[in-house]
Amino acid sequence: MSNYNDLVNVEELGNKKTEFNEERGDVCFYCKDCKKIVEVERPNPTGYVFVCKECGGKNIAIGTKEGIKDAYRIK
Repeated sequence: MSNYNDLVNVEELGNKKTEFNEERGDVCFYCKDCKKIVEVERPNPTGYVFVCKECGGKNIAIGTKEGIKDAYRIK
């Protein structure tokens, strides 16, 4: 039976995460249309839709700064 580390640390996926950084940075938003970290608007304060202030797109990823940089390979 597989364990959690077998599922998360698959060699074909690239870097292995063996450490957990407590200070990952603030929450940030990545626009998949602009392909960069952006500021967003939230039309409905109780909703989960975010709109990019630069291009108006709604294809937004949410995460910590470190997580977004790692996932989208931003330097």
